[in-house]
Amino acid sequence: MTRSSGDAAELREAFYAGLAPAIREAVTRVVEAGAVKGGVYAAGGVVRDLMLGRAILDVDLVTEADAIEVARTALPGTPMTVHGRFRTASIAVDGARIDVATAREETYAQPGALPDVRPSSIEQDMARRDFTVNAMALRLDDEASLVDPHGGQADIEARLIRVLHDRSFIDDATRIFRAFRYAARLGFRIEAHTRWLMDAGVAYIETISGERLRRELELMIEEETGGLALEMAGEAGALAAIDPVLVWTSRETAALSRPLPADVERAPFGFALLARHATPYDAQQIAERLRLHREERAAVEAIASMQSIVETLRRPDAKPSGVVTLLDRYPIAAVAAFARTVDDPIAAQLAHRYLDEWRHEKPILSGHDLLAAGVPEGPQVERGLQLIRAARLDGWARDRGDEQALALRFAKSIRDSDAMHQPLKIDPNGN
Repeated sequence: MTRSSGDAAELREAFYAGLAPAIREAVTRVVEAGAVKGGVYAAGGVVRDLMLGRAILDVDLVTEADAIEVARTALPGTPMTVHGRFRTASIAVDGARIDVATAREETYAQPGALPDVRPSSIEQDMARRDFTVNAMALRLDDEASLVDPHGGQADIEARLIRVLHDRSFIDDATRIFRAFRYAARLGFRIEAHTRWLMDAGVAYIETISGERLRRELELMIEEETGGLALEMAGEAGALAAIDPVLVWTSRETAALSRPLPADVERAPFGFALLARHATPYDAQQIAERLRLHREERAAVEAIASMQSIVETLRRPDAKPSGVVTLLDRYPIAAVAAFARTVDDPIAAQLAHRYLDEWRHEKPILSGHDLLAAGVPEGPQVERGLQLIRAARLDGWARDRGDEQALALRFAKSIRDSDAMHQPLKIDPNGN
């Protein structure tokens, strides 16, 4: 259904008002270029967020003309990423992204496959969308009108996530993860029939490539409400459909919701949480199935091996220097995930001390200072710095003077050791 009304005009006015000046100018130029060849619409999440009064971050535009041609005409010489198969163009403007897509319809040769596409009308483009709340378009050229053929506006008012057709999750099972992500982000409920279709569609997750599944999980982890979305996915069996050892409960949600240290990347941390029950063998299987990036893979493989260090951390004679030596072996994202989820309170406390304090402890002296103290050039310098760091951690070196004294003793021990190992020289003349 297409409606032309004062509401659509107000939405369009709000759309432009919500854009930063540079983005507004770029969008205006795309609309002017597209108006000559066919209609131009703001579509999908942009319209949904306008109706909800949410900020517009990225802009999705759809034209019934050729999107690549429209974008190049509107913004000549502007760097853009184009996708010939789908006839789309992406432009970065003032920290945001403007996507210009050709209106199209899609068919799926088999479950999980990428769709076959062909240019079509704006109504057909809305029909290929995932959920009704994302299947609306606001005309930006000519008279303002709202294209809402599937009742998206009504579902926004009812706060529902509703699928467009019964084969949706069979065609593309990644929509299961998106449904939970939108429900968590917007505070919406999943409509009953849609939930029934999702439960049946979980079996089709195995048809999805690892790269696409990884991307859906990354998007969930990166969102502020991603923990709740992952919790829903876990309860629905969607995570187990990827690998049975992937688990997400309220405990992981709590761990993800707390602020992370500045040097801990959220995606590797989130994947470590997902895989915290994995064995080392499981971790390798997960990394292969999801085609994890290097940092994500390292975090997953590390968390799988960290259960073996709990007893070491619990030892009564464990010193800060020993804890640091032990935990320095692991990626910081895995240590953070371990600290927030390990069952043993002593291990958790020591891991938190490592994250918050101990790992930041560094010697005052530099390598040049050790050379000046008589430490020979080479690997002994690094060994000396490690010795001083351990002494600082354990309270034996508190200031520069303590460190200098330790460096001098270390240099002397090296000289004494070298002297002891000097070969005995025998004078053949008996002198």
